[in-house]
Amino acid sequence: MNLISKTVRSKSFGTGIVLDQTDIFILVKFEKKTAKFIYPDAFEKFIEAENMDLQREIIKIIENIKKEREGVKAVCILNTVTDKYSQDFRTKGYDKKFGKEYHVDFLAKHPILTYQQVEKEYGIKIAGFGRGINITSDSIVLISSIGKIRSGFVYHDRFTPEGDYLYSGEGKSGDQSMKGGNLALKNSEYSNKEIYLFVKFSPQEYYYQGRYSVAKYTYEDEKDANGNIRKELKFRLKKVMY
Repeated sequence: MNLISKTVRSKSFGTGIVLDQTDIFILVKFEKKTAKFIYPDAFEKFIEAENMDLQREIIKIIENIKKEREGVKAVCILNTVTDKYSQDFRTKGYDKKFGKEYHVDFLAKHPILTYQQVEKEYGIKIAGFGRGINITSDSIVLISSIGKIRSGFVYHDRFTPEGDYLYSGEGKSGDQSMKGGNLALKNSEYSNKEIYLFVKFSPQEYYYQGRYSVAKYTYEDEKDANGNIRKELKFRLKKVMY
């Protein structure tokens, strides 16, 4: 279904026009900002088509997708984890990579993108092992990686008991400083940049977590890549939209 140039409504942003569309996302231009939404899931809660016949058609698409995912009936809405994706997660052994302090139950296990899809959809270039603060003209794409756990060092990212996400700043060794990506993340609200969060398990598995905002940041004592205690930035992120 082609939604480009169609009018949609959002309780948060008002009326907007669909600028672009892929199999996974739609891009909507509102009066004060341009925002990206998961397609078609967002039409169930966050936005709706101005044309109600079109809205009903989209809801039918969502219902059919749900039936396909489970093979019987709809049991998954937005970031509620389906039994299917939870089982895949356990089968691959990913659940064993996290301690209790990570609160992995908050982890959204769908949709899963490849690094090529993330690069294409968000206009970034993923380098190294894929973890980092990636800045574009209108967004900040955060990639939280668990890929270095076996080597004995990993950034200390995790969910809180309340479901917020603690994201460690840039810098593997020594005290972290408020510059570069760290500074951009701190100033994201003032620069009007959207924050998107992924948790990476492999180059072909970037688990999309949603859109977030920075609630606050602190400096805390943590071990760096060399095992030394350093001051590490902790950004507390709150989910604002799936």
